[in-house]
Amino acid sequence: MSRLFVPVIWLAAVSLFACVAVACGSGDTVSGEVRFHRDVDLPEGATVTVLLLDTSLADASAIELGRDVIENAEQLPIRFSIRYDSGDIDGRAAITLQAQVELGDELLYINDTVHPVLTRGAPRNSDVQVISVSEFDQCVEPLRGQIHSSFWDGDLPDDAVLDVRLWDVSDPEERFVVVEASFEDLGSFPIHFELPHEGVEISRHHRYELEANISFDGELQFHIPNPEWRRTILPYCPDGDDLSIVNDVFPVSEFPAE
Repeated sequence: MSRLFVPVIWLAAVSLFACVAVACGSGDTVSGEVRFHRDVDLPEGATVTVLLLDTSLADASAIELGRDVIENAEQLPIRFSIRYDSGDIDGRAAITLQAQVELGDELLYINDTVHPVLTRGAPRNSDVQVISVSEFDQCVEPLRGQIHSSFWDGDLPDDAVLDVRLWDVSDPEERFVVVEASFEDLGSFPIHFELPHEGVEISRHHRYELEANISFDGELQFHIPNPEWRRTILPYCPDGDDLSIVNDVFPVSEFPAE
């Protein structure tokens, strides 16, 4: 017997054992993070569940291909890893990720957008963005924004004051100010500002307008004259990273209020 024969048999046995352990390469993983638009602490005992689904058939239930259940999750974002059998994947199928966060029977967060993976040119791994099922997002940091204007060069006068109000105009008959603040020492455009966040809640189902007025020399000099121009889309609390309040102001002398 060749002296190489025994090592070859040993290597073959090791390979066979490894093949059995991972189903001969049929097992694989999809991984990523479940994310909210900002870091958020979860209540004690929260569970994060991420599913890998075949959602090809619009008129039939999705087929579950794998899942990762993370118990006692402490915060978002949180990493997940789903093991699946590659033999179950049809390259023509629509394979997507679904995530939800629960506390007992109470649903806290869920994804409302599609996150494709693996097939049809989609990436192998993907994060899953979730939203709160609560109507309101409670702001936990200042609401950041910027005011621009193409009608002024250089620094504004030393006595210039910017007054900013964020209005909830969902009900035209009962519009109200969500938060407001005034700012001095403005410098030049763009003007960066931060509105206080204490007690402020933002709803993706509500409509908002930004009022911004700049006064100096004892008179109102710049504003946003048109209600349509004041319209501000806020699906959640602005944090300055993914979302901020941005608008332009115009000289009162050329753009009177409408």
